[in-house]
Amino acid sequence: MTLKAITAVGVWIVEGYRWGSNSAPWLETLAIMLTVATMTVACALIFRHLRRRDRKPKRVADQWQTLAVMGELCPRGWQAQITVYGDGAPLPLDAPPARAPLVELEWQQFDGEPQHVAVSRRAWARTIGGALQMMVDERGTDLSLEQLERSAGKGQDIWDIDAGRR
Repeated sequence: MTLKAITAVGVWIVEGYRWGSNSAPWLETLAIMLTVATMTVACALIFRHLRRRDRKPKRVADQWQTLAVMGELCPRGWQAQITVYGDGAPLPLDAPPARAPLVELEWQQFDGEPQHVAVSRRAWARTIGGALQMMVDERGTDLSLEQLERSAGKGQDIWDIDAGRR
């Protein structure tokens, strides 16, 4: 084969294989790229949601944050009273034994009716912040149990693993 023949075969191969004829049109390429970008964003949002869902709630730091959280947990109203016992102060009979001074927090959750108490609880802690956190944790637990009771009341078996597949 001569150089002219090799060059002619090379030109025929290059001209026969045109990039535009074997690739997708620009509109299809754009649609594919937008689909990939949309799926990437959706996966990122799902991942973010799953991380937030499994995250433990933040601890309350002060009385203002407690007011905000309890306002959300008890939309019909609530009331709390904090009693700080000093060293040597007489404690109620139901107080837990402790060497350090104790903080007693009595709180009530109201129903929709004025001054109708739905729940009344007492918590003991070593600090005011600890007592406030115990109150928020107890109400959060109550709320979770109420949701479980509601789902059980609808005829759903909450302990059946296969119930979600039906």
